Amino acid sequence: MTQTKAATTGWQRLGRRILYTSFQTHLLISALLRIALICYGQIHDSQSAVPYTDIDYKVVTDGARQVLAGDTPFARHTYRYSPIMAYLQTLNILLHPAWGKLLYATFDLLIATLIYRLVHMEIKSQYQKTVQHLLSKFNRPRDSDQSLDALDERSHPENLARASACFWLYNPLTAVISTRGSGDCFSSFFVILTIYLLLKSEHNIARSYWLIFGAGLAHGLVIHLRLYPLLFSLAYYLSLSTRLTQTPLDFLCQILRPNKQQLCLISGTLISLVAFTWTFYTMYGWEYIYEAYLYHFVRKDPRHNFSLQFLLQYLGSASSVAEPSAILKTLVLAPQFLLILYLSLSFGQFRQTLPFCIFAVAFVIVTYNSVVTSQYFIWYLAILPLCLNNFKMLSWRRCFGLLFLWLLVQALWLLPAYLLEFHTWNTFYWIGLQGAVFFVTNGYILEQLLSHYGFTQFKISYRKLL
Repeated sequence: MTQTKAATTGWQRLGRRILYTSFQTHLLISALLRIALICYGQIHDSQSAVPYTDIDYKVVTDGARQVLAGDTPFARHTYRYSPIMAYLQTLNILLHPAWGKLLYATFDLLIATLIYRLVHMEIKSQYQKTVQHLLSKFNRPRDSDQSLDALDERSHPENLARASACFWLYNPLTAVISTRGSGDCFSSFFVILTIYLLLKSEHNIARSYWLIFGAGLAHGLVIHLRLYPLLFSLAYYLSLSTRLTQTPLDFLCQILRPNKQQLCLISGTLISLVAFTWTFYTMYGWEYIYEAYLYHFVRKDPRHNFSLQFLLQYLGSASSVAEPSAILKTLVLAPQFLLILYLSLSFGQFRQTLPFCIFAVAFVIVTYNSVVTSQYFIWYLAILPLCLNNFKMLSWRRCFGLLFLWLLVQALWLLPAYLLEFHTWNTFYWIGLQGAVFFVTNGYILEQLLSHYGFTQFKISYRKLL
């Protein structure tokens, strides 16, 4: 019993030491870890038949090679990304093949920096509002900027911000995916930047319109890069409203009569999106529009992946079955869009709950997507650290239980996928079954997060406050 207590105390001390290490130190350690992973990947690829580098990284590098040759990046078969990605990786050809990985790892670290700054800003702001409300009850107004010493250390903005950033920095999945050459960290950075600018506009009234316009520019760019952030637009729009949407008529009025802040967001988004899209359309024509955008609406991927729709797509590609009817497609898409609408109306109307709203919407998008691979998890894992402080109603035991469950269903899927990929076993129906289990499990996890979501609470010493 004594040994168990001693071991627990030792782990607690280690945890406190890690937590109270400066954010800059964590950033440096994380940078060194990612450089080590990039170096390992170079060695692994030269020695192993199973590459460490993501296949998409190689496709984009080939697209960059076409650009340097004066051709279109779409001359490379299966290149279906924004030309920006090929331009970013031209130094793979001119300088070193690992340049792109280093670039994406840098954006990986920039995401952590944004997480740190955003969480610190929000926790401090919410604390100041709480203090002002508390003091006003006793008719003792005071500048709450000087009252952080009255706050319990576990709820201190600096500690919460550092812990949230470390959740991202030391996540092995995100570190591996970025150092394999996936560009999802690049697009995720602009998603979080959009949220950061929208929330900052509430604290900086003098520059609020410019900050919101900047958020629109970032949002337009990330829609250009990846289509999925388009579904965040309603939540962003509603978060800038000055009145609640409670009825269908209220919702219609919100759409038809935007306020000045909402107009700034719309203007920034359209200017950015149209500018990038028109520029590349003039350069590469209709081929760019089809490959970068339209293809994703008609895409069929019979290769094994986590999606609930995988088996249906595989069976359809292996037979002469007719195209799914419009009714069937509607039945598949309707639950996803209804969930997104519900989440946007429930959590998107308040800037304090906006990060959780975007996280939940991204979670739904990935869960219901027709193709789901591991790098898609970055879409919501990048936003999750912004919401960690709102899950205090979840016990540590339940948190670890949900994490274990999420990892377990992935492992159960990986077994038949491994047997198919490396031993050519016919495990397609097994993979389809595990995809259904993964879908149901994700639905349960989202339900748990929704039911245990709560506003930030503070433990304040009133004696220190006074």
